[in-house]
Amino acid sequence: FWVHDGHSCIKRNEYEEGNSMIKLVDFLNIEDCDLAKYKIHFAIGTKDKNEPYQIFLTGGFDEWQSIQTNKNFNLDYVVSLVYYKKNIWMFAGVFKVNGEPCEIEYKGKQHWKYNLEKTDVQRDMIGKCFFEYKKEFRASYPTMTLKPKNGAALSDIQIAFINEKRATINDFDGFDKINIPYSTLKYIVDNNLPSWKTALSNVKGVYIIVDTKNGKQYVGSAYGNECIWQRWQAYAKTGHGGNAELKKILEQHGEDYKNNFKYSILEVCNLNLGNDYVIARESYWKEVLMTREYGLNKN
Repeated sequence: FWVHDGHSCIKRNEYEEGNSMIKLVDFLNIEDCDLAKYKIHFAIGTKDKNEPYQIFLTGGFDEWQSIQTNKNFNLDYVVSLVYYKKNIWMFAGVFKVNGEPCEIEYKGKQHWKYNLEKTDVQRDMIGKCFFEYKKEFRASYPTMTLKPKNGAALSDIQIAFINEKRATINDFDGFDKINIPYSTLKYIVDNNLPSWKTALSNVKGVYIIVDTKNGKQYVGSAYGNECIWQRWQAYAKTGHGGNAELKKILEQHGEDYKNNFKYSILEVCNLNLGNDYVIARESYWKEVLMTREYGLNKN
């Protein structure tokens, strides 16, 4: 891991030699006698572990967190840690629980809506500070006093690294890093995020759409006068982009089913390359991934 001290990037072992590792309780300035007032929310998706992180990037985490399937927030405060990658969790804030939750219907099921007030505790570190913790228990809402049989006590969670900039979807990070759900694609397109628009407007290529409900894949391409940005604008608008098979799925399962789609790029091509080349590469990927036989491609 690397730690950013605001001026330079130093290796974690160098950081340890010059500084004692900072624990979560010290970071939040929580006294031992107050630990019982806090719960930690390990926010992690059930099917897609990164779902809460993607929601955070598009600005919807606070609202998403406030709606719970059970009465999970029964203490005074919630410390929100969002799954980033294996054993690494992003700090998403400390929230005060105001009163009892109200019962609501959400997505056709009973849920509980909380009034969570974001506090000023380390507010400037939200989306910047990442903690290392090997979570070896199932509970997603443990109290800060928990000392599990396996793994470190929650009070011993330590900072892994701190980034200078807050995590955001605004900055395009490379074609090989794209793996985004429909909600993120729509956010990018609706807001015309400059770095994304510039990057995707200057390449043709082959992309893949995955139905996260069943793992089925659709391979498509952008060629001719159409770049990937233009093609993906159509998907952001309708969810199916005019594709017959995807359209059929939405007709069968409803418009909201588009939120199960994820988008990635398999290969980018220079805008000067001809249509035949891009179409040939699309066919190649269909054969490799067998999306005609087992996926959503019919030609």
